[in-house]
Parts: sequence; C-alpha cells; structure tokens
Amino acid sequence: MIKFTCYGGVDDIGGNKILVKLDKGSMFLDFGLSYSEESQFFEEFLQPRSGCKIHDLLKLGLLPQIDGIYRQDAICPTDFEDYNIKAEKLWKTDVQTFEDATKTGSWRPDAVFISHAHLDHCGYAPYLGAFPFLCSQMTQKLMDAVAEIGNLQGLDKQLTATKEREMGELKTGYFPGEPKIGYSKQEANREFCNLEHKKAQTINNKFTVTGFNVDHSIPGSMACLVENKSTQVLYTGDVRFHGKSGYNLGDELCGLEPDVMFCEGTRIDKKEPDNEKQVETDLTDIFSKCKGLAMVGFTWKDIDRYETVRDAAIKSGRIPVFDPRLAYLLGRIGRSAYDEGARVFLERCGSMLYSPGDYSNSKHKVGDMALSEWSNKRDDIVVDTKHLEKGVSALELNENPSSYVLHLDYFRFKNILDFELPEGSVFVRAQCEPFNPKMELSHKRLLRWLKHFNINTDNGWKPHQIHASGHASGPEIQEMIDKIKPKMLVPVHTQHPEMFRNSAGKVHRPEKGVEVKI
Repeated sequence: MIKFTCYGGVDDIGGNKILVKLDKGSMFLDFGLSYSEESQFFEEFLQPRSGCKIHDLLKLGLLPQIDGIYRQDAICPTDFEDYNIKAEKLWKTDVQTFEDATKTGSWRPDAVFISHAHLDHCGYAPYLGAFPFLCSQMTQKLMDAVAEIGNLQGLDKQLTATKEREMGELKTGYFPGEPKIGYSKQEANREFCNLEHKKAQTINNKFTVTGFNVDHSIPGSMACLVENKSTQVLYTGDVRFHGKSGYNLGDELCGLEPDVMFCEGTRIDKKEPDNEKQVETDLTDIFSKCKGLAMVGFTWKDIDRYETVRDAAIKSGRIPVFDPRLAYLLGRIGRSAYDEGARVFLERCGSMLYSPGDYSNSKHKVGDMALSEWSNKRDDIVVDTKHLEKGVSALELNENPSSYVLHLDYFRFKNILDFELPEGSVFVRAQCEPFNPKMELSHKRLLRWLKHFNINTDNGWKPHQIHASGHASGPEIQEMIDKIKPKMLVPVHTQHPEMFRNSAGKVHRPEKGVEVKI
C-alpha cells in the first residue's frame, strides 16, 4: 500500500510539500513555501504577524492542518500555561504538535527530504518537529548560509538550528514584570542525515532513502528514491540538463519502473532547451563591447551562474567583482573568489565611511569569515577583513569602470548612487524575467533606475536579458520520463500538468490536500 498527499506544488511552481506513507513509515518530500500563495494574502507592507506566524499561515491554508508534524514552541511558547494571558483563547489550535504525538504514540513522520536549499522547497521547514532532515551535505551548508545572511527573521531563520520560543518577563521599560515571548539563549542543531549520491540510508528500520545528484541552479540538488521490499517512490526535485555538472537522472535510473514518480514540470510547456554555455558566450560578447561599467544581476545562491559570469568577464578582459553574500557562500563550501580570479564588492554601509566599524552588523560584507568567527570578548577577537584589504569599492570602480564586471542584483541598486557611470554602461539581467505582479512592479522601478543613470541607452534603458533556466524543457522532461518508465506519474511544481505523458503507465493529476491510495 502507498498513500500520498500533495499539500503544495499542485498547479503551482514551488511550495512542494508531499507526504508519502508506506506500509511502515512515512516521510515528507520537501516542505517549502509557495510565493504565489503567500502573495494572494500578503505583500511588502502586509506580512504575517511575527509573534504568531504559524497560526496565521494555518488559518489561511498556507500551511496544512496536519497533526504530529509541527514543533510545540512554534504553536505555543514554552511555559505559556504558567502565565495569566488575556489572549489565551486566541492561541488555541486543534493541531496536535510533534511532541504531543510522540508522547501519546500518535502518528508523526519519520523524516523530511530536502531536495535543495531554495525556500520554495525548504522555507517552512523551521516549523517542523524534531525528526531528521535528509539532504546533501552541500544543501545543509547552503541552508546554514541562508539562515545567517538571508533576509529571514524569527523562526524562519531556524533552517538548520533551533532556539526555543519561551515565555519570560520584561525587565525594563514601562511595564517591568509583564509577560513577553522571547528565544532561549541555547541553540540546538537539528538532526541532519547527509545523503550521498546513490548510497541508500535506512530510516528507522522501516524504509530506505537513496539520493541522486541532479543539476539545478543551486549546488547540492538531489532527487530521491524511497523504497521498501515491495515499493518504490521516486521524487525528482527540480532538474535541468544544460548545466555544468553533467548529471542526468533519466540515464541514472533508466528502466527503474517505480510505482510512483513525482516529477517537476516548471518548463514542461517550453520546447527549446536552455544552454548555460550559450549564456557565457553572450555575456562575453556584451562585456567586450561595453564602453563603461558592465553590471549583471543574478541570485547570490547560484554558483553555476557565478562561474559563468566570472569566466565571461575574464575572457572579455575585465575583472569580475561579486556580491559579498556570494563570497560568503563560497567560503562556507571551502572556496574563495580571490583564488578564482575574482574580487568582492566592498559595499558602503553603516556610517558610510568605509570604516571597519561600519560592518559590525554585516560582518560578511567585510570578510567571508570562512575560517574565523567574530567574538564579543575583547581579548579573543578574530576579524576577517579580507574585503577591506582586497575588495573593490565604489572608489576603485569609479577610477576605471571599463575594467570591471560588477555583480549587482536589483535589491542592491542603491549602490549605483556612489558610481560615476560613463556613457555606454550596461546592465544585464542574468535571471528569469518578471512573471508575477510583484516582480512586474519591481521591473518598473528597475527601468526608472536604468533611465535615470543612462544605463542601457542602446536598448531603450531596458535590461539586456541573458539567462538559462534552472529547469528542464518539455522534451527533456519527457525523455527522462520515457527512460524511467513510472507506473504512475504525478506532475508537481508545474502550472501545466495536462502536458505530461506517460507511455508506461498512467498520469495522475493531484488535488491539493487529497490523499491517494495505491
């Protein structure tokens, strides 16, 4: 018997949350947030209430109402019952916590598989109870980095380690002694089980999980095969075949014939495959022709794109300069941009003086901290100031802008206010084009920046678009399906499930929250 329920990724790109139950044992395949679903209720200045976010998400249906999966302190802070709280009734919920399920012997999952470190696949994982997280070691490191320097707050930051929410009392201010909610000082690491390519891991003596490396726009991405003696369930995660790794899940699992295959289909409706090598060629061409400063925008977690931009800049005779967040990420995985022919952009922040003291609250901007930590003890301070010593500031850029390619995404455009941009400066968007109302508004603001500073005058002040997706095209996906030959194919992470074909079995279009039994 196989039972599965898709709580996300249904007629939607992202938000995958798939619960698989076998005869013995069960697990989630990803536990991500859906940007499209959140945008139906929230926007920049209308956000979930941080003090009770899980309650807001549950009431709006953005998190599924499932017993036995959520951590107790997310639902209700520790020692809550010891205080006389006026709002006590508003904190009540019918959802049983993971801790309560453990005490009573009720159902709770054995594990969650995290395919990769994009938030639409792991963004709601901090709300889960203390069951193991299965992923590649690289994904764990990337989740660490996202938690440390990503734009996350409160519980959302607790991707790899937890601080318990607990009741306390105000010590100062107008109402000392009154109750408040805070976080414990002690941090507890989550239990991670790092998967290696093609090596099976046994989970609670119930079933095995085998990870398979796949190519995507973030390193460490994996598919997984969940199986026992009589059952096989395959989950592709997000895949592409035009990256630099050469991983091909269809070739790896040719003829597998799993009972169920959950397959992503972000670009199932696109006929032409993308080509990362062509991105490098096109970038090299535009950098070589640029008469001023060349700027390029892409997400700081995309290391493949970093390598493409770096190589294109060097081939065009320019020095590549990258976002300090990307440099920090490289440091976390044992690499250095400086050792790879690149430099790091030294942002002006804090008091705007380029003084070391300006970076006390943004330590990754002054050094990648790969081998050091900042300490609060004056007699034990180890400071990584690599970017202060070797980085490139606006001052260096202004001296000779035509010598550089600068990694500058849209949300860092305020740095342009320090630049003296010569005529002929260009901006390239090396990531996807806008595809929702929020991104369309950002695009309009981007155009105002470009026009105000006379960037891309030869293109009507519009960004040059050079990109290859992190997802496979329709024919590539279909070829993978035809090779693997699933008995049941379940399209997820797609807006076009009707385009999937399965010559070896049937296609099941899932309904959100509806359990399927096989």
